[in-house]
Amino acid sequence: MKSDRFAVPRRLQPGATIGLFAPSGVINIPRHEQAVTRLESLGYRVVVAPEASNQWRYFAGTDDERLASFHRFLADPAIDALMMIRGGYGWSRLLHRVDWNLVAAVGKPLIGFSDFTALNLGALAKSNLITFAGPGAAIDFGGADDSAEVQADHAFMEAHCWPALRGEPVLAGPYPCEHEYSPQTLQGPLWGSNLSLMAALNGTPYMPSIEGGILFIEEVTEQPYAIERMLLQLFHAGILQKQRAIVLADFSDCEPEAGRFPYSLEHVTETLRTMLTIPVLTGLPFGHVAKKLTLPFGADATLDIAPGQFTLSY
Repeated sequence: MKSDRFAVPRRLQPGATIGLFAPSGVINIPRHEQAVTRLESLGYRVVVAPEASNQWRYFAGTDDERLASFHRFLADPAIDALMMIRGGYGWSRLLHRVDWNLVAAVGKPLIGFSDFTALNLGALAKSNLITFAGPGAAIDFGGADDSAEVQADHAFMEAHCWPALRGEPVLAGPYPCEHEYSPQTLQGPLWGSNLSLMAALNGTPYMPSIEGGILFIEEVTEQPYAIERMLLQLFHAGILQKQRAIVLADFSDCEPEAGRFPYSLEHVTETLRTMLTIPVLTGLPFGHVAKKLTLPFGADATLDIAPGQFTLSY
């Protein structure tokens, strides 16, 4: 992993201590406990924030409690990396109170996705630090069923997670994608993640200014027209057209509303390709799915586009 612009976090070492904390929604205790067992079986020491099992309204504890967990783990020299237990909603309530100087000073790997996108974006904008769009503990390491497909998806996730956190080069793909772009190689910082959070933070101090990037985007339980509306917000703000490529990841449960014209994600992709001169690709394995990459958020990446497919390396 490297970057010409942003600071690279510490590499995760074998036997490292991972701090699990809950910055957003209330956690699922059984899945959380299974995740701790799984992470320990991989040789990591796991420390769980004592506030993680709290509940206040929608959240895993009050804003003060959730923020305290984050700051305490950052400051604790015995904690090597921080991973969210689950997402949901909550980071947006904390961004203005985060000690961004501390985030930058300790340079620890920070790992999560979905609502964690707010922290990923904020860390680039305020701390100049690369973080990770990657698994959440309870979501991705707890509660896997015994089906061969799910087991294969979890094996994929783990096979791509630990090398990325160790700072090793990762070659992801090739992934099939129907497109008409000529073969080409594009390079730039890898960033993006959850579309709702990007749209919500646009125009705030927590949205980094990235030009020439490789923008990856995912979403869950939004209708395609709403996805297009958020993408158009980023277009009208001048963000999309400043990138070298857009790579659409998983859009789980994002189906058209019944009873209306079935405006689909395919229509959304067509709209983007009509409006933008840069490549718009589909099929990146990332998002609210078991089969997900771990992507260094802000690191330099290379996108190789070939007929009917693409490869991402970082």
